[in-house]
Amino acid sequence: MSKPFASRLRAAALGGLGLCLAAVPAAAADLRLAAADVAVPACDDAGVLDTIRSDFAYGMAHVEARDLAIVEFGRIGSSGAGVNDPSHIAHRWCHAAVKLSDGRRSTAYWRIDRAMGFAAPGYANIPDGVESCVLGHDRWRVHDGVCRTARKWW
Repeated sequence: MSKPFASRLRAAALGGLGLCLAAVPAAAADLRLAAADVAVPACDDAGVLDTIRSDFAYGMAHVEARDLAIVEFGRIGSSGAGVNDPSHIAHRWCHAAVKLSDGRRSTAYWRIDRAMGFAAPGYANIPDGVESCVLGHDRWRVHDGVCRTARKWW
């Protein structure tokens, strides 16, 4: 390789790298806009409620060694939805009074995260994520003891 060719090759590689680095903020902005436009399932979506019931029953059986389940959801409400900095994932925060199989009542909080594929939000049939917590049943403080990680508290 001649010296002028190596210099031109190096200059082209550095120029390409510079263009890629300049495009990173623009790509991040595009992801934010795309995530905001993608619909997040409703709080009362049957699949979301089934996930909450299933996760709660699994946790009770395997963590607390109890046979306890969510029997009924009361009035379901939303605490908001949107895309918050620094995350580019669209969320919906929900809550409802729940009746448990032992007759007690509590409050459930859940956050629905819009599906995120490797390169694009909400594509490739990746299911939405649901993070849920029932007050009084977070013995290991996975959700900060008062369900703070699953609800919109700010």
